[in-house]
Amino acid sequence: MARFGKYTAMIYLLLAVAALEFIGLAGVLLLGGQEGAGPTALAADVEDPAAPAAEEEVMPAWLEPTPTVIVEKSPPPGELTAAEILSSAQVIAHGMGAAGGEATLNCREGFLEQYAKGVRVFEVDLRLTRDQKVVLRHDWRTGWQDGVGETAVPTLEEFLSKPIQKKYTPLSFQDLLLLMEEYPDICIITDSKFTEAEIVTLQFEAMLQDARELGLSYLFDRMAIQIYDPLMFRVVDAVHHFRYYIYTLYTDGFARTEEDFQEKAAFCVENGILGITMWDYWWRAEYAPIAGQLGLAVYTHTVNDAAEAARLLDEGVKAVYTDELTPGDLAPAAENDIPQDTGEPKEEGESTWN
Repeated sequence: MARFGKYTAMIYLLLAVAALEFIGLAGVLLLGGQEGAGPTALAADVEDPAAPAAEEEVMPAWLEPTPTVIVEKSPPPGELTAAEILSSAQVIAHGMGAAGGEATLNCREGFLEQYAKGVRVFEVDLRLTRDQKVVLRHDWRTGWQDGVGETAVPTLEEFLSKPIQKKYTPLSFQDLLLLMEEYPDICIITDSKFTEAEIVTLQFEAMLQDARELGLSYLFDRMAIQIYDPLMFRVVDAVHHFRYYIYTLYTDGFARTEEDFQEKAAFCVENGILGITMWDYWWRAEYAPIAGQLGLAVYTHTVNDAAEAARLLDEGVKAVYTDELTPGDLAPAAENDIPQDTGEPKEEGESTWN
């Protein structure tokens, strides 16, 4: 070893260079292997079109939810339409009929009270709840239901859970449909209140959905849809073409001339609308020949005096909307075996309509 002493430093240098070259070569080989594996690894993540598709997991049949099948019902044989029921009616119960002397409650008790007295046509007020369901309600005034008001519109559940005036049963639109199914001899006239296209669309789409959910869409043939101006008619009819409409003038206005009546009557004829409703003090006997010639019915609201109702009917009005009058109140005295006077004074004047 001593004889190589003078070469020791050079030997170590050569060994160090060799080691560095070995390390570099190993690094190159390792990197090359990774680069070669890169595309292969990436390719593994790309679906091969030629490869068979992986089988999807199939839920066992016994775990699949059972679909709800709604069977659309048919009207019972011989059921009358809205037009046929209206043709023999002289009174239309305003707001579903008074209950306990209180008007426009739109409650079940009002309906039953007036139905028992022979009323068969009922006007109903419709509103949207906070969750956009249709219910029977004239307005959201405070005092009728706990916690309900113009600034506290309830949900459907809240509305149905709170008795009106703490004793009367509130009704949803579906409840109304079920009443119509139970009482196949009644006709409904809607008062949906609003003319704005967005609200009108929401209301009538919700009504149609309620009917579909119950399989009771046929009941719309026993309804007359009140429209308040030509634009609203087009909006409603675009949502669904209902069989019967009534053109009610309290929103659109009326000049009270024969020319204006003729114009509105012509609109009805052109669009297959059943008739016209107006305030009782807007009526003139001169309208009767025009309506008769065109085959239109004219209705007036709101009439709570029997003598006034009789005069309007004699002059050509087909029927009157009323809070409390019944067919017995309008029958000729000679036909009544028992006087209709209950001993209570009659309330005169108009109730709030809109």
